[in-house]
Amino acid sequence: PGPGEVQIRNLYAGVNGIFDHGLSRNEVGYRTNLTAPLDCGVESIGTVEAVGEGVSEFAPGDSAVFMSFGLGGYREYSCGPAAAAIKVPEPSPEILALMPTGVSALLALEKAGEMKSSETIAITAAAGGLGHILVQLAHNAGNRVIGICGGVEKAQMVRDLGCDAVIDYKNEDVGAILARDFKDRIDIAYGTVGGRLFDALLDNLNTFGRLIVSGFAADMYVDPEIVSGPRVYHKLYWKNASIRSYQNALYKPFHRDAAQRLLAMYQEGRLKIRIDPIVFEGIENVPQAIKIFRRGKTLGKQ
Repeated sequence: PGPGEVQIRNLYAGVNGIFDHGLSRNEVGYRTNLTAPLDCGVESIGTVEAVGEGVSEFAPGDSAVFMSFGLGGYREYSCGPAAAAIKVPEPSPEILALMPTGVSALLALEKAGEMKSSETIAITAAAGGLGHILVQLAHNAGNRVIGICGGVEKAQMVRDLGCDAVIDYKNEDVGAILARDFKDRIDIAYGTVGGRLFDALLDNLNTFGRLIVSGFAADMYVDPEIVSGPRVYHKLYWKNASIRSYQNALYKPFHRDAAQRLLAMYQEGRLKIRIDPIVFEGIENVPQAIKIFRRGKTLGKQ
């Protein structure tokens, strides 16, 4: 490590398969003109092995996280600015799942969603690494939570985490159920899938409802589907509803505070972190992990 830097021997790296796919194809909108070869991966956690001149907040043996795609999370050692690292109690996969995945969940609900209590919040991909944290944060804030996920096992998982209603999109018609049980009653809709799920959420927003777009896995890196229909303001205007985007990289000034608050919730037992049971060991298995992720097979954070 050079002056002001810290070197970390990584033990775990978080998988963000859709982002990795886009980064490798130079299709991530805010980071363009990449030149291959490039390092993929975002967050990693491990043990500090060395510190550079002028670094006083870290010492060898400390546990720390880097969560920046500029450093590349899929590597055995990371070396970067100490100011970009976060000290944590232990180098566990559960703590790594809080950063940046948990940070994204907390800031999206608070900043983009302006979450209150006693609201109805619908969450897509509710059993995933991001979704299962969103469910708990919304539930813990005193809201009614609708979890949308695929499969019986995932449905049971999100129900156990605090969902008041669960819709299994593989076996149920999401749009029909929302229209029947939650017509014009969704205060916050959190969408990461896009496509028809986006349409179903939009159609059932409450007055002053907020639809957060935090991704659109259905067609993020393919030619956009051409949809013929009235312009979206016809569904928003009379409700004073809105569509808002959340992109974690643009909220960097809030990351450290959010990470510390999430750590406190986790240590106090108010937040349960689920790690996908399939273990991928070694850098050479990163491509296989990404394939599994993109097939929608993960249960919790991978």
